[in-house]
Amino acid sequence: MIRVLLANSYSMEYTYDLWKMGKGGSHHVWGKVELDQGNEIAMSILPHQKYKFLDVIGDKFGIRHLDHQIRIFFSGSKYDIIYAPYSTANTKFLLYLKWLGLFRKPLVVAIHQPFLGTNSTSKLRRSLSKSLLTAYDGVIFLSEALKDHTLRQLDLPKELENATIFTAQWGPEKQFYKRLPELAEDDEEPYLISAGLTSRDYTTLVEAFRSLPYKLVIYAPVSAITDVGDLPPNVVLHSGFVPYHELLSVYQKSKAVLIPLKYPLKKQGCQGMTSLQDVIALSKPVIITETPTLNLDVEKEGIGLTVPMGDVEGWVSAVRKLMENEPLRQEMIEKTKDIFENRFNMDVYAERLTKILSFVYAKKKGKIRKKDHLDFNR
Repeated sequence: MIRVLLANSYSMEYTYDLWKMGKGGSHHVWGKVELDQGNEIAMSILPHQKYKFLDVIGDKFGIRHLDHQIRIFFSGSKYDIIYAPYSTANTKFLLYLKWLGLFRKPLVVAIHQPFLGTNSTSKLRRSLSKSLLTAYDGVIFLSEALKDHTLRQLDLPKELENATIFTAQWGPEKQFYKRLPELAEDDEEPYLISAGLTSRDYTTLVEAFRSLPYKLVIYAPVSAITDVGDLPPNVVLHSGFVPYHELLSVYQKSKAVLIPLKYPLKKQGCQGMTSLQDVIALSKPVIITETPTLNLDVEKEGIGLTVPMGDVEGWVSAVRKLMENEPLRQEMIEKTKDIFENRFNMDVYAERLTKILSFVYAKKKGKIRKKDHLDFNR
């Protein structure tokens, strides 16, 4: 049995408890639930925070979650692999130690945003990024396009693909959403929903709804809409905390999910990825800002529409097209169901993760050669 420590930038013990209570999907525990059900890997969770003063010190040096990383360092002998789904967010200290040869435990991470200085104009910084990225024992990109871009930018050899660099499609847990009670869309007061904080562009979205006759419901902290100005009467903001299991019913009754995004191109990654989990799992049509490095092209898949970044008129046109064409909406709904069942779910991610962790472990133990590649078809 391979002993894996799951280390994340948010509390895995709390998130795992939510799953056990039926209040959250297993995709937020990043494979633990599914891998624990097998007989190859035992995945453990280290309490997220114990010595808060270490995190305060770490923040001063640009190293988040230092407390967690130090405890991982001193408990490394208990595990065969450290697995971190948010890459440098809580492995930066461990990565530097590994780069210096002071930490030898296999470290496997998932990457959904540009890695450190990948897009820097400085050749020296890109060279350092290349050296740090290849210090990991396994790198799992959640987007093929992001992986390809990183390989080009850092001039990484193609031989690393499926040797230490992999891709995997993260997706929602099927069983969690199948247990939800069926709720029909609210015909008395139809609305579209937009939720989230990271890289959101509510300014453009709200401006578009000033010209639309439809109701928009936004779930986001006030800090995410500081540049919006006065809200039009057809836009409702919920800025307080709403548990995810309560928000689900609001999603279920909506006509569509809107994901407006804004970010510097040098930081282009998998923005909007978490909201797409809800789109697929709840069978909702979607309109999203163009994001070429997402692993799911909603227009190509026929489940939604895309709008250029910051394009108010583009949002107006896309919302009208979706809301005025019910057959199109229904067609999108049906296509999401097929994608969820067969290609975009936690079972798919967990199966691939199991193979990657087992491959990294076999290399560390010398059971296969360092230059060998993982064949996912076996």
